[in-house]
Amino acid sequence: MAARDGSKDGDDSILEPLCFPEQSADDESSAPSAPSLQHRPSTELLVCLFCSEFEQKDVLLKHLLLQHKLVIADVKLIADLPKYMLYWKGRFLEQPVTDFCSVIKTNSTGPVEKQEDYFLLCDVLPEDRILRENLQQRRLEEVLEQQQKERDDSSFHRLCMFCSDEFSGNRSSLLNHMAREHSFSIGLPDNIVYCNDFLDTLQSKLDNLQCLYCERNLQR
Repeated sequence: MAARDGSKDGDDSILEPLCFPEQSADDESSAPSAPSLQHRPSTELLVCLFCSEFEQKDVLLKHLLLQHKLVIADVKLIADLPKYMLYWKGRFLEQPVTDFCSVIKTNSTGPVEKQEDYFLLCDVLPEDRILRENLQQRRLEEVLEQQQKERDDSSFHRLCMFCSDEFSGNRSSLLNHMAREHSFSIGLPDNIVYCNDFLDTLQSKLDNLQCLYCERNLQR
């Protein structure tokens, strides 16, 4: 996990969440065989904080800005956005948005009729900061639990990505084989989490002649 640059009043900064990068539409079209990661699907619908609208993340964030004049800061650092949205939807039903958000007035030096108030929801608010930290802690606990399950799992079964050897039992047999026989190491087996998803992603990139280092697509 990497810390976000900067801090407020000497406090530790919010850490980046443990999650897979979302797959864009361009990625899906260029690599149709790429597996979809199930942990945080990019197509998941989120509820609006003010109305009954349900949309995908990017569409909903645009909706919040244009229709409700609200911006959520550092969205990418929120470990569980659906739970974050549900929490604040409930709080906004209890108290006005101005109790929680910084108010930004546009065109402040212009005529009053052309001025607009926008609202910024961010971790400057202690309640928001605590919520983000709690969601991140829960996500970390989920990842550590999954990691331990995979360490103890004896049902792993997979072919080597570079030869026809087949491995069953613990994932370490395959990972150690690739490191030893093919000089391809993805790290210590005990440190890997969501191993099958990770290997599926690597296999997809290799099948599509995509460099694992720079992600450039090579011509066939």
